[in-house]
Amino acid sequence: MLKSTRHLLIIGLLGLLAACTSHSVVTPEPLKPNESFQGVALSAENVVPQFVFRKGLNERMDVGLRLGMFAFRGSGVDMTMLLRDEGSRLHTLNLGATYAEQSNFGATYYNVSRKDRSKTVRRDGKVFKQTENNIFNYGYVGLRYVYIPKGFWGDKVHLFGALYGMNFKKSWGAEIGYFHDFSGRTPVSEYGFKPKYAPLTGVSLRVWFGHISNK
Repeated sequence: MLKSTRHLLIIGLLGLLAACTSHSVVTPEPLKPNESFQGVALSAENVVPQFVFRKGLNERMDVGLRLGMFAFRGSGVDMTMLLRDEGSRLHTLNLGATYAEQSNFGATYYNVSRKDRSKTVRRDGKVFKQTENNIFNYGYVGLRYVYIPKGFWGDKVHLFGALYGMNFKKSWGAEIGYFHDFSGRTPVSEYGFKPKYAPLTGVSLRVWFGHISNK
């Protein structure tokens, strides 16, 4: 019984470590040309913090840079493009490359809900809510594909999965996702499992925070 439990724990740990790829930290709506973001990301994927920088290029595109610690593991570059703006809903695409335990290339489609923010205003003895201009909160779902040229066991890996995230004023947020390995295989026979190989899966969990500058 103890041996079986140990085997299950090992396989479960391998499943969580499948996320040791790291990926882009985005603002769901691309930053404007005069906007930049500086912050820190904490994730189960990368374990140690990442420093994040983003800069708007034009009205529909921004670029990002992540710097990881310990030989820069978890570092990467990416860009986010606005595909369609429907007012309360946005459609964006992020393309990125990462140097990590499992270096990779990724593409993520985001379906973003843009939500108005309001603040409490007191005027002439009356208190009411006032909508803030051009300041929003965001909720989003995404579909992500990740290609790993060389996985843990030297094989090519194709991960595909879904994620959900929240972002507040573009300055901080959280995200959780699940990604399945449809091609890379984990050798599990040595732990007494059959078949000899099993697909590797992974859970992604992260939070990030920082500051938006307007220059």
